[in-house]
Amino acid sequence: MNLKNISIALTVLVFGVIAMLFMQKGNYVNQAREHYEATTNKSFKGNSMVLDLVNNGIEMNKSTWAIACGALQTVRTSQDMARLEAKFFPATKGNMSLANKTRRFEASSANVIVANFGKVEEDKKTGVKSLADLQSVDVSILLGNYAAAAAASDEGSDEGDEE
Repeated sequence: MNLKNISIALTVLVFGVIAMLFMQKGNYVNQAREHYEATTNKSFKGNSMVLDLVNNGIEMNKSTWAIACGALQTVRTSQDMARLEAKFFPATKGNMSLANKTRRFEASSANVIVANFGKVEEDKKTGVKSLADLQSVDVSILLGNYAAAAAASDEGSDEGDEE
């Protein structure tokens, strides 16, 4: 009788262990699924943010180049340049230097255009001075040449001091 009780107890114990393994297996699958979803969602959100930043940078660069190309084709005065800048970047204003005869537009630190004009004109009715006769458009910073752009702006400020 003792052997019979032991075999019944062992059978119940074996079925209990098998049932426990199946229940734990389901729990492990659920834990793994939750962990996978949590990490994947976090990675997806991070990657989406990076892609948004890259796309915004591409759009800003594209618009800045459109301003540079449009300036060479259509701009004659600083007012024309201001209208062109406002078309692509309504919230950003360019700076005009009458002493250097330049208009600088900075959409970001890597998207800068400097338009060089030939002369300063004054409206006789209003007395407002503006730049006219577009000579060139400096896109050194757009091309990634920060040193040349800094040197050009230093030379431009020296020339402005002499006048």
